[in-house]
Amino acid sequence: MSWLRDWLNRGRQDQTRNGTGPEAHSHQGEPETGEQYVHIRQAERRQLRRLLKRYDDLQYDLQRAHEALTNENQWTERIEQLNQAVEQALEDRTAVEPVKPELERPQLGPVPVQVTSLREAEPAEVTLHAGGIDITYREEIDWAERGHQVALPELRRVEGDVDPLLPQLPNEEIAQELREHLRHSLAIHANQVLEHAAEGTSTPELTLADMTTTCERCGGWLDQKGRCPHCAQLEWKRQEIDADLRRLRQERDEVIHDLERQRERLPIIQRQIFETEADIKKLRDKGVEPAE
Repeated sequence: MSWLRDWLNRGRQDQTRNGTGPEAHSHQGEPETGEQYVHIRQAERRQLRRLLKRYDDLQYDLQRAHEALTNENQWTERIEQLNQAVEQALEDRTAVEPVKPELERPQLGPVPVQVTSLREAEPAEVTLHAGGIDITYREEIDWAERGHQVALPELRRVEGDVDPLLPQLPNEEIAQELREHLRHSLAIHANQVLEHAAEGTSTPELTLADMTTTCERCGGWLDQKGRCPHCAQLEWKRQEIDADLRRLRQERDEVIHDLERQRERLPIIQRQIFETEADIKKLRDKGVEPAE
Protein backbone atom coordinates (compact mmCIF):
# COMPACT_ATOMS: atom_id res chain seq x y z
CA MET A 1 0.00 0.00 0.00
CA SER A 2 3.04 2.24 -0.19
CA TRP A 3 1.92 3.42 -3.62
CA LEU A 4 -1.41 4.65 -2.13
CA ARG A 5 0.36 6.56 0.64
CA ASP A 6 2.67 8.23 -1.88
CA TRP A 7 -0.29 9.19 -4.07
CA LEU A 8 -2.17 10.77 -1.10
CA ASN A 9 0.93 12.67 0.00
CA ARG A 10 1.39 14.12 -3.50
CA GLY A 11 -2.23 15.26 -3.51
CA ARG A 12 -1.85 17.05 -0.20
CA GLN A 13 1.34 18.78 -1.42
CA ASP A 14 -0.45 20.01 -4.56
CA GLN A 15 -3.33 21.39 -2.48
CA THR A 16 -0.90 23.18 -0.21
CA ARG A 17 0.86 24.79 -3.16
CA ASN A 18 -2.47 25.84 -4.71
CA GLY A 19 -3.75 27.29 -1.42
CA THR A 20 -6.72 24.90 -1.29
CA GLY A 21 -5.58 22.39 1.27
CA PRO A 22 -6.44 22.39 4.96
CA GLU A 23 -2.93 23.52 5.87
CA ALA A 24 -3.22 26.52 3.63
CA HIS A 25 -6.55 27.48 5.22
CA SER A 26 -5.05 27.15 8.65
CA HIS A 27 -2.62 30.02 7.82
CA GLN A 28 -5.21 32.39 6.34
CA GLY A 29 -5.89 35.45 8.46
CA GLU A 30 -2.59 35.15 10.28
CA PRO A 31 -0.47 38.35 10.13
CA GLU A 32 2.59 38.23 7.95
CA THR A 33 5.90 38.18 9.68
CA GLY A 34 9.38 39.35 8.87
CA GLU A 35 10.36 41.37 5.84
CA GLN A 36 7.13 40.68 3.91
CA TYR A 37 5.03 42.08 6.74
CA VAL A 38 7.13 45.27 6.92
CA HIS A 39 6.80 45.95 3.18
CA ILE A 40 3.04 45.39 3.18
CA ARG A 41 2.55 47.61 6.22
CA GLN A 42 4.59 50.43 4.71
CA ALA A 43 2.62 50.23 1.48
CA GLU A 44 -0.65 50.44 3.42
CA ARG A 45 0.56 53.46 5.37
CA ARG A 46 1.53 55.24 2.15
CA GLN A 47 -1.83 54.34 0.66
CA LEU A 48 -3.63 55.76 3.69
CA ARG A 49 -1.65 58.97 3.45
CA ARG A 50 -2.66 59.35 -0.21
CA LEU A 51 -6.29 58.64 0.63
CA LEU A 52 -6.32 61.27 3.38
CA LYS A 53 -4.82 63.81 0.99
CA ARG A 54 -7.42 62.92 -1.62
CA TYR A 55 -10.16 63.26 0.99
CA ASP A 56 -9.02 66.80 1.86
CA ASP A 57 -8.90 67.73 -1.83
CA LEU A 58 -12.38 66.34 -2.39
CA GLN A 59 -13.70 68.34 0.57
CA TYR A 60 -12.35 71.51 -1.07
CA ASP A 61 -13.96 70.52 -4.37
CA LEU A 62 -17.21 69.81 -2.56
CA GLN A 63 -17.19 73.26 -0.98
CA ARG A 64 -16.68 74.89 -4.39
CA ALA A 65 -19.45 72.81 -5.95
CA HIS A 66 -21.88 73.83 -3.20
CA GLU A 67 -20.84 77.47 -3.60
CA ALA A 68 -21.47 77.26 -7.36
CA LEU A 69 -25.10 76.37 -6.64
CA THR A 70 -25.72 79.56 -4.65
CA ASN A 71 -27.22 82.63 -6.32
CA GLU A 72 -24.20 84.83 -5.61
CA ASN A 73 -20.73 83.34 -5.68
CA GLN A 74 -17.21 84.04 -6.92
CA TRP A 75 -18.14 83.04 -10.47
CA THR A 76 -21.23 85.25 -10.73
CA GLU A 77 -19.27 88.16 -9.26
CA ARG A 78 -16.53 87.75 -11.83
CA ILE A 79 -19.06 87.43 -14.66
CA GLU A 80 -20.68 90.69 -13.55
CA GLN A 81 -17.28 92.42 -13.47
CA LEU A 82 -16.52 91.18 -16.98
CA ASN A 83 -19.94 92.29 -18.24
CA GLN A 84 -19.27 95.79 -16.95
CA ALA A 85 -15.82 95.78 -18.54
CA VAL A 86 -17.31 94.73 -21.89
CA GLU A 87 -19.91 97.53 -21.72
CA GLN A 88 -17.20 100.08 -20.91
CA ALA A 89 -15.04 98.85 -23.79
CA LEU A 90 -17.98 99.19 -26.19
CA GLU A 91 -18.52 102.76 -24.99
CA ASP A 92 -14.82 103.50 -25.44
CA ARG A 93 -14.93 102.11 -28.96
CA THR A 94 -17.84 104.36 -29.87
CA ALA A 95 -15.96 107.33 -28.45
CA VAL A 96 -13.01 106.87 -30.82
CA GLU A 97 -15.14 107.08 -33.95
CA PRO A 98 -14.09 110.11 -36.02
CA VAL A 99 -16.16 113.20 -35.34
CA LYS A 100 -15.79 116.32 -37.45
CA PRO A 101 -14.78 119.33 -35.35
CA GLU A 102 -16.93 122.44 -35.17
CA LEU A 103 -14.22 124.50 -36.87
CA GLU A 104 -13.22 123.18 -40.29
CA ARG A 105 -9.60 122.86 -41.36
CA PRO A 106 -8.98 125.12 -44.36
CA GLN A 107 -7.65 123.94 -47.69
CA LEU A 108 -5.18 126.28 -49.36
CA GLY A 109 -5.34 127.30 -53.02
CA PRO A 110 -3.68 125.45 -55.93
CA VAL A 111 -0.36 127.24 -55.52
CA PRO A 112 2.37 125.11 -57.15
CA VAL A 113 5.33 123.95 -55.09
CA GLN A 114 8.39 124.20 -57.32
CA VAL A 115 11.97 123.02 -56.97
CA THR A 116 14.24 126.00 -57.67
CA SER A 117 17.56 124.38 -56.77
CA LEU A 118 18.84 120.87 -56.14
CA ARG A 119 22.30 119.71 -55.11
CA GLU A 120 22.90 116.01 -54.64
CA ALA A 121 26.55 116.28 -53.64
CA GLU A 122 27.38 116.31 -49.95
CA PRO A 123 25.93 118.22 -48.27
CA ALA A 124 22.76 117.75 -50.31
CA GLU A 125 20.44 120.74 -50.58
CA VAL A 126 16.94 121.37 -51.93
CA THR A 127 15.14 124.69 -52.23
CA LEU A 128 11.36 124.83 -52.70
CA HIS A 129 9.42 127.84 -53.95
CA ALA A 130 5.71 128.42 -53.24
CA GLY A 131 3.59 131.56 -52.97
CA GLY A 132 6.53 133.90 -53.45
CA ILE A 133 8.77 132.45 -50.73
CA ASP A 134 11.76 130.10 -50.78
CA ILE A 135 12.38 127.41 -48.18
CA THR A 136 15.76 125.67 -48.18
CA TYR A 137 16.52 122.24 -46.80
CA ARG A 138 20.07 120.99 -46.27
CA GLU A 139 21.60 117.68 -45.33
CA GLU A 140 23.13 117.26 -41.91
CA ILE A 141 26.68 115.91 -42.26
CA ASP A 142 26.06 112.60 -40.53
CA TRP A 143 26.14 109.77 -43.05
CA ALA A 144 25.22 106.40 -41.57
CA GLU A 145 26.89 103.42 -43.17
CA ARG A 146 25.01 100.13 -42.79
CA GLY A 147 26.95 97.19 -44.14
CA HIS A 148 27.74 98.00 -47.78
CA GLN A 149 24.88 100.49 -48.11
CA VAL A 150 24.93 104.16 -47.23
CA ALA A 151 21.70 105.70 -45.97
CA LEU A 152 20.18 108.55 -47.92
CA PRO A 153 20.69 111.97 -46.31
CA GLU A 154 17.89 113.50 -44.27
CA LEU A 155 17.21 117.12 -45.03
CA ARG A 156 16.52 119.79 -42.43
CA ARG A 157 14.99 123.22 -42.98
CA VAL A 158 17.71 125.86 -42.72
CA GLU A 159 16.14 128.93 -44.42
CA GLY A 160 12.60 130.26 -44.82
CA ASP A 161 9.36 129.29 -43.17
CA VAL A 162 5.70 128.72 -44.00
CA ASP A 163 4.20 131.67 -42.14
CA PRO A 164 3.71 133.83 -45.28
CA LEU A 165 1.68 130.97 -46.79
CA LEU A 166 -0.85 130.90 -43.95
CA PRO A 167 -4.22 132.62 -44.46
CA GLN A 168 -5.80 134.75 -41.79
CA LEU A 169 -7.47 132.33 -39.40
CA PRO A 170 -9.69 133.36 -36.48
CA ASN A 171 -8.61 130.36 -34.41
CA GLU A 172 -4.96 130.35 -33.31
CA GLU A 173 -5.04 126.64 -32.48
CA ILE A 174 -6.04 125.73 -36.03
CA ALA A 175 -3.47 128.18 -37.37
CA GLN A 176 -0.74 126.44 -35.39
CA GLU A 177 -1.94 123.03 -36.61
CA LEU A 178 -1.80 124.27 -40.22
CA ARG A 179 1.68 125.72 -39.66
CA GLU A 180 3.03 122.39 -38.34
CA HIS A 181 1.24 120.44 -41.07
CA LEU A 182 2.74 122.57 -43.84
CA ARG A 183 6.24 122.37 -42.32
CA HIS A 184 5.97 118.62 -42.13
CA SER A 185 4.52 118.24 -45.65
CA LEU A 186 7.12 120.47 -47.31
CA ALA A 187 9.97 118.71 -45.48
CA ILE A 188 8.69 115.34 -46.72
CA HIS A 189 8.40 116.72 -50.26
CA ALA A 190 12.00 118.03 -50.17
CA ASN A 191 13.28 114.60 -49.09
CA GLN A 192 11.24 112.96 -51.85
CA VAL A 193 12.78 115.33 -54.40
CA LEU A 194 16.24 114.17 -53.35
CA GLU A 195 15.21 110.49 -53.43
CA HIS A 196 13.77 110.79 -56.94
CA ALA A 197 16.91 112.57 -58.10
CA ALA A 198 19.06 109.73 -56.73
CA GLU A 199 16.86 107.18 -58.55
CA GLY A 200 16.78 109.21 -61.76
CA THR A 201 13.00 109.64 -61.74
CA SER A 202 10.87 112.76 -61.85
CA THR A 203 9.24 114.15 -58.70
CA PRO A 204 5.42 114.35 -58.76
CA GLU A 205 4.15 117.91 -59.02
CA LEU A 206 2.32 119.17 -55.95
CA THR A 207 0.39 122.26 -54.92
CA LEU A 208 -0.47 123.72 -51.54
CA ALA A 209 -4.01 122.48 -52.16
CA ASP A 210 -2.69 118.93 -52.52
CA MET A 211 -0.89 119.31 -49.20
CA THR A 212 -3.97 120.58 -47.36
CA THR A 213 -6.69 118.24 -48.64
CA THR A 214 -9.03 117.44 -45.78
CA CYS A 215 -10.41 114.08 -44.68
CA GLU A 216 -14.09 113.48 -45.38
CA ARG A 217 -14.52 111.50 -42.15
CA CYS A 218 -12.82 113.66 -39.53
CA GLY A 219 -12.01 116.91 -41.33
CA GLY A 220 -8.27 116.65 -40.66
CA TRP A 221 -5.56 117.11 -43.28
CA LEU A 222 -4.43 114.15 -45.36
CA ASP A 223 -0.80 113.29 -45.99
CA GLN A 224 0.68 113.23 -49.48
CA LYS A 225 -0.42 109.63 -49.98
CA GLY A 226 -4.04 110.45 -49.19
CA ARG A 227 -3.96 109.00 -45.68
CA CYS A 228 -5.42 110.67 -42.62
CA PRO A 229 -3.06 110.48 -39.62
CA HIS A 230 -5.89 111.25 -37.21
CA CYS A 231 -8.14 108.48 -38.56
CA ALA A 232 -5.17 106.09 -38.59
CA GLN A 233 -4.59 106.81 -34.92
CA LEU A 234 -8.27 106.25 -34.15
CA GLU A 235 -8.20 102.97 -36.08
CA TRP A 236 -5.20 101.84 -34.02
CA LYS A 237 -7.12 102.64 -30.83
CA ARG A 238 -10.15 100.74 -32.12
CA GLN A 239 -8.00 97.70 -32.82
CA GLU A 240 -6.65 97.85 -29.27
CA ILE A 241 -10.19 98.02 -27.86
CA ASP A 242 -11.34 95.17 -30.12
CA ALA A 243 -8.48 93.02 -28.81
CA ASP A 244 -9.52 93.82 -25.24
CA LEU A 245 -13.13 92.97 -26.08
CA ARG A 246 -12.13 89.57 -27.46
CA ARG A 247 -10.06 88.86 -24.35
CA LEU A 248 -12.84 89.92 -21.96
CA ARG A 249 -15.49 87.90 -23.78
CA GLN A 250 -13.27 84.84 -23.88
CA GLU A 251 -12.56 85.09 -20.16
CA ARG A 252 -16.29 85.52 -19.46
CA ASP A 253 -17.09 82.39 -21.48
CA GLU A 254 -14.43 80.46 -19.56
CA VAL A 255 -15.84 81.57 -16.19
CA ILE A 256 -19.38 80.58 -17.24
CA HIS A 257 -18.10 77.20 -18.41
CA ASP A 258 -16.26 76.66 -15.12
CA LEU A 259 -19.39 77.59 -13.13
CA GLU A 260 -21.50 75.06 -15.03
CA ARG A 261 -18.80 72.41 -14.63
CA GLN A 262 -18.63 72.95 -10.87
CA ARG A 263 -22.39 72.53 -10.56
CA GLU A 264 -22.39 69.35 -12.64
CA ARG A 265 -19.55 67.80 -10.60
CA LEU A 266 -21.40 67.84 -7.25
CA PRO A 267 -22.85 64.28 -7.43
CA ILE A 268 -19.54 62.96 -8.78
CA ILE A 269 -17.60 64.51 -5.91
CA GLN A 270 -20.07 63.15 -3.36
CA ARG A 271 -19.65 59.63 -4.74
CA GLN A 272 -15.85 59.96 -4.73
CA ILE A 273 -15.93 61.11 -1.09
CA PHE A 274 -18.08 58.11 -0.13
CA GLU A 275 -15.67 55.70 -1.83
CA THR A 276 -12.61 57.37 -0.30
CA GLU A 277 -14.12 57.26 3.18
CA ALA A 278 -14.81 53.54 2.76
CA ASP A 279 -11.20 52.87 1.71
CA ILE A 280 -9.89 54.87 4.66
CA LYS A 281 -12.13 52.96 7.07
CA LYS A 282 -10.81 49.61 5.82
CA LEU A 283 -7.24 50.62 6.52
CA ARG A 284 -8.12 52.21 9.86
CA ASP A 285 -9.90 49.02 10.94
CA LYS A 286 -6.64 47.14 10.29
CA GLY A 287 -4.80 49.52 12.61
CA VAL A 288 -2.95 51.31 9.81
CA GLU A 289 -1.65 54.80 10.55
CA PRO A 290 -0.56 57.22 7.81
CA ALA A 291 3.11 57.43 6.97
CA GLU A 292 4.82 60.62 8.03
